[in-house]
Amino acid sequence: MLLVVGFLAWRALVANLADYYANQDTTEDVVGALRWQARQPEALYQRGVELAASDPTESERLLRLSAWADPTDALVYLALAAQWAGAGRVTVAAKLVEIADILGPWRGQALARSAAFWQAQGQQDRALALWSKLLRVRPALSEQLFPLLLQLAEAPASRALLQPMLNDPPEWWDSFFTYVAAKAIQLETVTFLYHNRNRYDDLPSDDEQRAYLNRLWQEKRWQDAYLAWLSGLDEGQIKVLGNLYNGSFEAPVTQLGFDWRIQPSRAAKAEIVETYGTGGGKALHVTFNGERIHFQHVGQYLFLNAGHYRLQGRGRPEGLKTERGIRWRVRCVGDAGDMLAESEPFVGSDEWRNFAVDFVVPDQECPAQLLRLELDGRAELDFEADGGVWFDKLAIVRLD
Repeated sequence: MLLVVGFLAWRALVANLADYYANQDTTEDVVGALRWQARQPEALYQRGVELAASDPTESERLLRLSAWADPTDALVYLALAAQWAGAGRVTVAAKLVEIADILGPWRGQALARSAAFWQAQGQQDRALALWSKLLRVRPALSEQLFPLLLQLAEAPASRALLQPMLNDPPEWWDSFFTYVAAKAIQLETVTFLYHNRNRYDDLPSDDEQRAYLNRLWQEKRWQDAYLAWLSGLDEGQIKVLGNLYNGSFEAPVTQLGFDWRIQPSRAAKAEIVETYGTGGGKALHVTFNGERIHFQHVGQYLFLNAGHYRLQGRGRPEGLKTERGIRWRVRCVGDAGDMLAESEPFVGSDEWRNFAVDFVVPDQECPAQLLRLELDGRAELDFEADGGVWFDKLAIVRLD
């Protein structure tokens, strides 16, 4: 019994020492592991990989022994496959990689090597499926893989390879689409991915729509941007749609597309809150803390056809101290930025009052417009403001 116990203890010690040395990084440690246990699978694998270039015959022998010692290690099959493919034995190498794909479906190193093998063999669809898994287990690899996926998307001949991912988008797809929207050379690439994605009857996510609209904005494709934004509105948002969107501030602000854009500032605060005297309960409230600010932090892009319009609404200054007041202004979007309309100034304190101003959108060089709330001023001292102001029931009405 003592002999049996001693033998088992010795075998356990040998195995543990072999495993320890096999997990070290140096060649000496790997050789040491094989001295303790000649069939230690990890040491056989590492030694086989080290000898692949200098002694391929011995390397193959060691890798075969490693596979016999541990038939479940996908990396061993991939290392053997790389040797056999290099020697022209591509068919049998592919069989080994297929085994590796079964054994190590979520192991990052195995996924990367298998994908590289299939890509080298021209089987891009298999490589793509493995890249998709790889991006799930190692999101940081997007820096290397997104440019490769973009190359496929940019070329019409290879674009169809992405269709399985468009049919059933993986969880990393939104990040990839954001990358494409910013980096793609051709707008057509971005448009193709946006319109061919299967959303299972859901609306585009905010991140996806923001990336797409930003690219259309960059390309000055105003009509396409407006239609894409419209297609992303839900039933509640459609109810507050008009020439001016959500002019009574009752719907949540998304900061997307042709919705309100409200920028934060240290010197001013713009928020939508409840107050008295409003039609629905909420209104836009802007407060200033006395610091100097060129306030242009609340606005909305518009897509108005050429014609005559009226900007109207209600305002209530609340102890607003500023030299020239605050106004709503409408401008054309573009290099010139021509002023189309300017409301009366709001300053001091007052009850709710109506305001209106008529304007004309020209039929040339004004494809989109911008409505923005701005502090009026010429000299720097004009932009010091304290107090607040309320606005509600804003609308743009066509007159012709």
